[in-house]
Amino acid sequence: MAIEIVPVILLPTMDASRFERCTFALEERKATMTIYMKELEPFVIFFGRLCWHRVTPSEQCTSTITEGCHLAVAEIKGSPALKAHVNKYQLPQKEAQSLHHYRIFLGAGGVHEAFAASASLNWVDALKGWGRVKALFRPVARVGDR
Repeated sequence: MAIEIVPVILLPTMDASRFERCTFALEERKATMTIYMKELEPFVIFFGRLCWHRVTPSEQCTSTITEGCHLAVAEIKGSPALKAHVNKYQLPQKEAQSLHHYRIFLGAGGVHEAFAASASLNWVDALKGWGRVKALFRPVARVGDR
């Protein structure tokens, strides 16, 4: 099976220069990655049933590892690394089938990779966060307005 890189979560900005920092916390296989960007409210990516995580510093990132995941959470379908992990730890078939290989490139924040059952995006302050993003895309002037 060929490797396929499929973006599953697009971050609200594609401007890597806005990246400030991120934190990664794990509690009972539930991981949260909080990402801080200039002029945006912090937002959180949740990884459900996480079983592996790795960070590659930006200086060590090659175009191969960043392809398709520039400020987006991408799923690596047909991942040899995930297959090797499943075989190494002899995971039960049901658990192995539910795992996905996710990757995100944050510019100066490097590449984060995770083997988890799910990934989802939420804002720390949902109402404030989404309103701010909408404002970024709202036109300054509309045709017909006076």
